[in-house]
Amino acid sequence: MADPADRPGRIARPELLIIVGGAVLAGIAMLWNIARSPDTQYDEVVYTRAAQQVAQGWHLTWTNSPMFVHPPLSFLTQAFWLRLLGLGSAPLEEAIVAARVLTASMIVFAILLLGLLAAYLVPAAGRRRGLILVALVVVLAATDPVLLRYGRLALIEPFALVAALLTLCLAIRLRTGRALVYLPVVGLATGLTLLTKEVTAFLVFTPVVHALLGRERRRILITGGAFVWGLGLWLLFPLWAVALGLTTDFVDVKFATFQRLLGMLQITGWNRPGVSLVDGIVAQLAQYATSFVFLLGGALALLWLMTKAVTGASRWLLAWLVTSYAFAAYMVLLGTLNEQFFVYILPASIVGTVLMGDALLARLGGRSGGTAGAVALIGLTVAVLGFGLVGWGRLYATDNGGVFAVAQRVRDTMPACATLTVTGDPDKYGYLLPGRTVASFATGEGAQSHGVHLFVLSDKDVASGYGNATTELTTWVRARGTLVESFPSATYQGLQMWEVPVDPYEPLADVETTANGSFVVTDAYRCGGFPVVDGPGGNFATAWASVGGKAVLGAPLTSSWSTAGTSYQAFTGAVLAIDAAGRASALPVVQTFSSVEARAYTDAGLPPVTTPLGAPRPEDREVTARLTDPAIAAGYLQGGPVAAARERLGDPVGPPTTMPDGVVRQAFAGGVLTHAEGSDRARLAPLAPLLLDTGAVKPDAQASTVVAAPPLASELGPGRPTTVQPFVTSLLAGLALYTAVPVLLTEAARPARGRRRPPPPPQPERPREKVGSA
Repeated sequence: MADPADRPGRIARPELLIIVGGAVLAGIAMLWNIARSPDTQYDEVVYTRAAQQVAQGWHLTWTNSPMFVHPPLSFLTQAFWLRLLGLGSAPLEEAIVAARVLTASMIVFAILLLGLLAAYLVPAAGRRRGLILVALVVVLAATDPVLLRYGRLALIEPFALVAALLTLCLAIRLRTGRALVYLPVVGLATGLTLLTKEVTAFLVFTPVVHALLGRERRRILITGGAFVWGLGLWLLFPLWAVALGLTTDFVDVKFATFQRLLGMLQITGWNRPGVSLVDGIVAQLAQYATSFVFLLGGALALLWLMTKAVTGASRWLLAWLVTSYAFAAYMVLLGTLNEQFFVYILPASIVGTVLMGDALLARLGGRSGGTAGAVALIGLTVAVLGFGLVGWGRLYATDNGGVFAVAQRVRDTMPACATLTVTGDPDKYGYLLPGRTVASFATGEGAQSHGVHLFVLSDKDVASGYGNATTELTTWVRARGTLVESFPSATYQGLQMWEVPVDPYEPLADVETTANGSFVVTDAYRCGGFPVVDGPGGNFATAWASVGGKAVLGAPLTSSWSTAGTSYQAFTGAVLAIDAAGRASALPVVQTFSSVEARAYTDAGLPPVTTPLGAPRPEDREVTARLTDPAIAAGYLQGGPVAAARERLGDPVGPPTTMPDGVVRQAFAGGVLTHAEGSDRARLAPLAPLLLDTGAVKPDAQASTVVAAPPLASELGPGRPTTVQPFVTSLLAGLALYTAVPVLLTEAARPARGRRRPPPPPQPERPREKVGSA
C-alpha cells in the first residue's frame, strides 16, 4: 500500500454520494426506533441521571459522591444537550431517549470519520476502487452489531470513539506538518479524548507507534510530545478532585480502576470470577457473530502486515492494528473484558479486514483462481451484511423496552411505597422509579425475610451472573409465586414480574429486628405493618415469643392498645392481653364468639365448641386427657407444664375435630389450634381477623393504623461535594492556555526565521526609457 496522494480541495460527486449515503445509512441504523430499542441498562440510566444533575445544578453525581470513575467531558456534553432541549429535569425515560439521539448522532459522525481514515489508508489502485473500499467500510461499520448495540445507548463510548478517531484523522492529516502545528492541535485533541474516557489512551497512542515503526527519531519526539501534551490537559481531572478537597477519594477510585486494569479486581466483564470467557462468547455469538468475524479478520491483517516491510499508509494501518489488538490481548489475558470495549477495537478491525481482503483479491486477480476468489469474497461480504441487517431488524425494529415497561407498570398499578427486588442492577429501576425502593437479593428467602414479595426476573441476568442474580432465586420465586406480567425484551431475553404471597405464619419472613422487639411487614408491597415490642404498654414481644412467635400465633394485625388497665394486641391467631401485673394470655373469646357469631364462626371452618360458658374449670389432668391429638398437644404445651399452657391459651373448649377440608382443629378458650393431616406442627387458626371484622374486638384508631415499614439498608455513603463548576472553569482556562501557547511560540519563532532567511538575489536593472522617445 502506498501513501495516498493529497486529495483535491473540491469534493467530487462520487465522494459526496458516499458521504451522504453513508450518513443516511448510519443515521437510519442508529436512530430508527431508538426510543424503544435496545432495552436500557444500568450505565445508561445512571449516566443520564448524572447529566441531568449537571443540567439542574452542576452536580456531577448520581449518588452522594462525585463521579470520579470516568472523566467529566461526556457528561458535560450530555448536560448541555438536555439543557438545550429543556429536559434537564424531565422524567428520566424522556431524558434517556433524548440522550440517545445525541450519542447515536455521534456514532454516525464516527462512522464518517472511519470512512475518512479508510480513504487515507486505501491502496493507490485507482479512484474507483478506493471509493468502493471506503463505501464498504462505512456500510459494514453502520451494520456492525457491537457498534449498533452501544451506539444506540446513552453511554460514553460514542463520544470517546468520535474524539479518538478525530485525533487519528488530525494526526494523519498533519503527519508531515511542522511541530509547532502538530503538537498543539493533536495534543489538544488527545487531551479532550482522554477527558472523555481514559481507556482511549491506546488509540491516541497510535501516532507514536507509527513513528516507532518507521524509526523516525524526530517524529517520535513530536508524536510523543503531543501525547504528553494531551496528558497535561487530562490533569485537570485530578485537579478537580483537589479543588473539591476529595483527593483521597479520587486516589481510592482510581486505584480500584488501576486494580481492574491489572486484573487484580474483577467485578464486571467476561473474565470475572465465575464467568467463562468461552461461555460468554458462545452466549453472544448469535448477536455479535459478524463482529467476531471482523475481530478475527483484523487479527489476521495484523499478522499479515507484520510479515511485510510496510511504509506510508500500510504503516499507519499496522500501527492502528497494533495498538487496538494490544489492548484487546490485554483485556482478554489480564484486564477487564467488557463488551463495550470492542467499540474501540472494531474500527481498526473492519478497515484491516476490508483492506486485507482487497489485497488478497488483487493478488488472486492475475491467477486462474481470481474469479473464484472474487466470488467468495463478494459472497462473504453479502453474508455479513445480510446477517447484520437481519439482526438489526430482530433487535431494533421491534419493541425492546422491557425495563421502561416494568417501571410504567409499577407506577400505574402499585402504591408509591411499593418495594421490589430485581435481578441484575437495581439502580436502573431505582432511578426510573424515584421515591420507590428497589433492592437486589440473591435468594428468595433473603428478600422475604425483609418483607419483599415483588420480584422482577431476567434469565439473562442469571446466566451472565449480573448483580446478585442466581438460579436458586428464580427457581424459588417461580415455585412459590404468581406471575403478574411478562414484558418483551430481546436485550434481557424477556422480563417477568412475580409476586410471592405473604404467609403470616412464616417464622423468618417479614420480620425486621428493632431495638426492643420486632417490626412485622404485613402486605406484599412492604408498605407497612405493625411493631411487636416490649415497653410501657406491655411486653408483647416476650409474650408473642412465649406462645410460639410468628410460627404459632401469626403476624400482628394491630399495634398495642390499652383499656381499663389491660393492654391488648391482635395477632392472626389470637388477641394477646397483658394485665396490670404483667401476666400475658390469649383473650378468652372463643366460647362467646362461637355463640354470638355462630354463622361467621362456622363459615370460617372452625371446630365445634362443646364446653358452655360458665362451666367450672377442669383439673390439669382433665385438660391433659382432652389433648388427644399429638400435634395439637405439642403446640398447646410448647414443651412446658400444662398449667402454663392453660394460662397462655386457656382450657380446651372442644374436642379435636377433622374438618371437611381434612384439617384437624381444636378450640381453646383463647384460640383454635390447627394442623394439616399428617403434620406434626400445629398453629393457631386465623381467628383474630374474624374478631376485628365483626367488631367483637375493637382496638382504638391509632392501634388499627398501619405503620410505615422501616427503610431497607442503604448503600449510599455520607454526602460529598459534587459540583463540577471548578472543572469547567479550569477546562476553559486550559483550553485558552493550550490555544495561546502555540500562538506565542509561533510568533516567537518568526524573528528567528526572519534572521535565518537568506537575502534575496539581486535583481537585474531594467533599462531606463529614454525621455521623449517615440
